[in-house]
Amino acid sequence: VESKLNIDERQSGDVAVLTLTGQILLDDGDLAFGRHVSGLMNRGIVRFIVDLAGVTYIDSSGVGMMAAKLKRARESGGDMRLLHLTSKSQRLLGMMKLLMVFETFEDEAAALRSFASRPGS
Repeated sequence: VESKLNIDERQSGDVAVLTLTGQILLDDGDLAFGRHVSGLMNRGIVRFIVDLAGVTYIDSSGVGMMAAKLKRARESGGDMRLLHLTSKSQRLLGMMKLLMVFETFEDEAAALRSFASRPGS
């Protein structure tokens, strides 16, 4: 079964920039995202920018998976920034009390600079 989520990955220095398009749903996009990030972490990549501009739908399991990977990244000395949150995903993060947990950006350059300004964060 093909996932409803497409993940495009590129590196910017030691930061993996993941551009997500499609839907992040229970037992589909959430698992695809989780596997992708785990694979990168297994190769020692622990800093992520996740661009959500192309995400048409995300449910609580998708947000939960992102929170789990954020926690793992931070435990490994890295972090995860969210880019281009839609108003829907912002509301969902707010309802799940995760808006304060993630650092969110509207601009990729600013998100990248946020890593540079805090080595090891």
